[in-house]
Formats: sequence, structure tokens, C-alpha cells
Amino acid sequence: MFDNSKIEKITVQPGDAFIKVGGIDSVWKVDRILEYTDLPPHIRLIENGGNNRTATVALSALMDTKSWLPVKNHDF
Repeated sequence: MFDNSKIEKITVQPGDAFIKVGGIDSVWKVDRILEYTDLPPHIRLIENGGNNRTATVALSALMDTKSWLPVKNHDF
């Protein structure tokens, strides 16, 4: 079972935006923060632009700048 005492402070909020490093030029918006008792926190992302694509990634993966980069001041 996952040890909740080791969960890092969640530093993203719904509405924050990210781009995937090495991916197509697409912006993903944080839709929800998913907290489980037996897993680390995960983030549900929705692709901006009407493609109806969603992705769920671990918070630690989203915070890895080798995989995702935050987008500042982006209008949706």
C-alpha cells in the first residue's frame, strides 16, 4: 500500500497548462487532481483545441521537465 505520508505537496491546480516535450505542438490543461489511498497523486489532462483527448499522468511525471513543461499565461 502507498504511504500517504510521503506524498509530495501538489503544486498544480485545475486550469494549469502544460506541453509535452517532444510531442506535437499541443497544450494540455489540468482538469482534475486524482488522489488515491494506494497510489501517488495523478493528474487528468485535457488537450486544448477540441480534439477530445485526455491523459492521466502521475504528478511526478508531470513535474519532470524532461517530459512536460508548464505554459504560463495561456488563455483557454
